[in-house]
Amino acid sequence: MGTTWTKEQLSAIQDSGNNILVAAAAGSGKTTVLVERIIRKIIDEKIDIDKILVVTFTNAAASEMRERILNALYNEIEKDPLNKQLRKQIVLLNKASICTIDSFCLDVIRNNFFEIGVSSNFRIADNTELELLRQDAIEETFEELYLDEEEEFQTLIENYSGYKDDENLKNIILKIYNFIQSSPFPEDWLEEKVQIFNSNIEKFSETVWAKILLKNFKDELQNSIQILKTYKRKLEAVPELLKSMLIIEDDISQLENLYKNLDNWDTAYEIANKLKFKTWQSDKKVISQLKEESKTARDIAKKRINQAIEKTFIFTEEEAIQDMHAMYKILNKIKEVLLKFIKKFDEKKLEKNIMDFSDIEHNALKILLNKNEKGIYEKTEIDKKYEEKYKEIAIDKYQDSNIVQEYILTAISNNKNIFMVGDVKQSIYRFRQAKPELFLNKYENYGIIPNELGQKIQLFKNFRSRKNVLDITNIVFEDVMSKEFGEIEYNESEYLNLGADYTEPEKKCDFAGKAELDIINLKDSTQDEETDAEEETAEELLEKTEIEAKFIAKKIRELIDKKYQVYDRKTGYRDIKYKDIVILLRATSNTANIFEKELSNLEIPVFSDQANNYLESIEIKNIISLFKIIDNPYRDIPLVTVMRSIIGDFTDNELIEIRLCKKDGHYYDSIKEALVANEIKYETKEKLKSFIEKIEKWREEERYL
Repeated sequence: MGTTWTKEQLSAIQDSGNNILVAAAAGSGKTTVLVERIIRKIIDEKIDIDKILVVTFTNAAASEMRERILNALYNEIEKDPLNKQLRKQIVLLNKASICTIDSFCLDVIRNNFFEIGVSSNFRIADNTELELLRQDAIEETFEELYLDEEEEFQTLIENYSGYKDDENLKNIILKIYNFIQSSPFPEDWLEEKVQIFNSNIEKFSETVWAKILLKNFKDELQNSIQILKTYKRKLEAVPELLKSMLIIEDDISQLENLYKNLDNWDTAYEIANKLKFKTWQSDKKVISQLKEESKTARDIAKKRINQAIEKTFIFTEEEAIQDMHAMYKILNKIKEVLLKFIKKFDEKKLEKNIMDFSDIEHNALKILLNKNEKGIYEKTEIDKKYEEKYKEIAIDKYQDSNIVQEYILTAISNNKNIFMVGDVKQSIYRFRQAKPELFLNKYENYGIIPNELGQKIQLFKNFRSRKNVLDITNIVFEDVMSKEFGEIEYNESEYLNLGADYTEPEKKCDFAGKAELDIINLKDSTQDEETDAEEETAEELLEKTEIEAKFIAKKIRELIDKKYQVYDRKTGYRDIKYKDIVILLRATSNTANIFEKELSNLEIPVFSDQANNYLESIEIKNIISLFKIIDNPYRDIPLVTVMRSIIGDFTDNELIEIRLCKKDGHYYDSIKEALVANEIKYETKEKLKSFIEKIEKWREEERYL
């Protein structure tokens, strides 16, 4: 479709005097905005395309961006064929910096490798190689520490290792190492966090840990109070249940008193640990469903509050401070062990002339920024050359940037030439250490009217979907997304607004303009409400997936049979086809095959993209097993696998019959016995002879083919 802007927005897109953040919703043409900005820079400011750095999230996105810029340039050339500036860009586009952040960092390192003491022909290591080096480094680190016989290290071993081995402590070191790689300066971060435990803290309630604990406890307290108040109101309406109501009223009073005193740790600690719920009055004369429901709700609230108290109010304020100071020595030693491991791991990578993706970003940052005598990071001369080269830095998918990337791109900017495009509601890479807070900070501080920090442009028109789809999306996310859950308040200012213009079908019929939300209740009514979803067995999960798959298959069959109408850009409205339908799954590894089966049962053609499981398919497994027995027929499991497959075509009964001829030893020995045994059926013997002849023939050919 396209993207539409107001005059003010278009002016901002063309402006060059500010950092600009474009907050663009799904389907609002984010890439179009970025391409438009680049074209305007080329035409209005005569900036060459190779003086613009365009950072995308994937190599595929970079290729698409390059192609779209090329098409946009051709469109401009058609309007002005004699424009030499535009024609020049077609040639320059081949060497333009349109790439992922990793590609840019690689370019920085390869051009300045001598600055950090690495070879110019280094390579990116694969995960298996890195894992082996990592294990070697941690083993050698611990071996040296054992030989030193330091008391502090022995204390670490006693605190964090089991009776049999020290694997637990090693895993802690490796986890911390992986975590701190998301920091621009990992060793500085580590030192800073350890020193917090050595600071002169007088009130535990003012520490970051106490604030987190109290926030979580406060949330649980509020939820429980709200539940109890709901049932108190219900019980008040039934005079016969006065006793029950008074008990819940007392619960609410105690919890509200605790809530009011959460600002003072010791007071809250004392109240929490003295909290005592009254015994529920069992009045057999009054039989009421509401009474039973109230008791159940109260029991759940009590259980949650007691669990929260056990997790939170373990120490008094004085005990907590003492514990923090005691932890300093331990954490400081962990830091020393970690730094020793990092040094050894880096040496091994340097020896092999390899880097991992984390090294690429950190080494690029070392080249661009340097710590001065005061401990402040300053731009290097190399950084200043990049700053001079790039007149504009455009970042796509900004919501998925991390802090290291932010430092790198900020370092090469002049602090007013960064153009960022993203949508925080689409941020899904926090598990890769993406920091949506970077986006949110600018979103909250940049002004619609430019301020000293930058300018914000909001594009919330969606050009992909019909109004029906957008309406139901807004209804759902208005209820589930908030500042606390999702980090943004999903209200009218964040809604997806209709931007597309779809024609309606001429005749009255079922068409794809309707939004439908189907909810399948998969909850087992006999299951305890407190049961964690993670405790479900594999069989239960498969059963639920099967129910969903049956429902979806039936829904697809219904759409096809009713000749549901969909809009085709080429032909207009037409009957739905199987190729118009896609089923999106969170993961395909364990579920796609179930959906395939249920769809096939209703004669619905299906294809699932499970490239990662290629080697797990039954056909490939059978061929691999065949290769194994060609190499060595005395491998029992591959041999029986091949015999049961279409290659051997033996039934389970025949395989048992063969095994009974010789119950011990290898299965191949049982086959030899079966070939001469009188009790084996003639048909089975002939099948065995044919099978062995094939195997022997292939074993012979394997030597020279």
